[in-house]
Amino acid sequence: MKQKLHHTLFAFLLLSIGCTQQVAASSGIAVTLLGYTIDSTLNVNLGYTLTISTQVTNTDSANSFTGQLDFGLRSATQTLTTTNIFNKPPYSNNTIVLAPHESVPAIFSVHITPQYFVPGPDVVVVWPISTSPITDSVRIPLNILNPSGLQEEKKDLFTYIVTEKKILLQNLSSQTNFKQVRIYNLMGQPISYLTSDFITEIPVPDLPRGIYICELITSTNARRVIKFFH
Repeated sequence: MKQKLHHTLFAFLLLSIGCTQQVAASSGIAVTLLGYTIDSTLNVNLGYTLTISTQVTNTDSANSFTGQLDFGLRSATQTLTTTNIFNKPPYSNNTIVLAPHESVPAIFSVHITPQYFVPGPDVVVVWPISTSPITDSVRIPLNILNPSGLQEEKKDLFTYIVTEKKILLQNLSSQTNFKQVRIYNLMGQPISYLTSDFITEIPVPDLPRGIYICELITSTNARRVIKFFH
């Protein structure tokens, strides 16, 4: 079923891993993969930030492109363009001019957060959005792993993973949308404080080895507590 889903979502893609293909008889905007920050095993831990280096080219041999250029991002099961885990080039949504066969760099960082990714096979797809015809897109298959040796639990309608530098939260209910976090040591002394409208990552400061308490306050002012070893 998942294979069928992949086929349905990405049948339009012309790029296989590690190389690119372009439609020889067509002119338009193409994105070409240059590299990414994972090795050939394609294994990526939850919590990792994947950097994808590409270049965008006006493939027309005679005409300049003048217009807006933007990008979309998709995983196997999610459209991620508006999730704030996807950093775009600074010229996105601005008017850009590309001479015939001119290229510009397009570097993306994608946060592999448990809010949108789960362990197992997945894929990241980047495609340009333009008024000009699109002749190519980028597809990178991934194998998402839980960070080894780290704590992962389900608790009160939310899941959390404790890594060396952060706690990753996946809210499974609107009742566990967190707006405030405090970390204490076992003496009850405050270590750090965080407040935001919607918290999914909690930075963990450099701490002596030991057990710590993370207090989470939800949008409805309910209190949840995580005890973790650092």
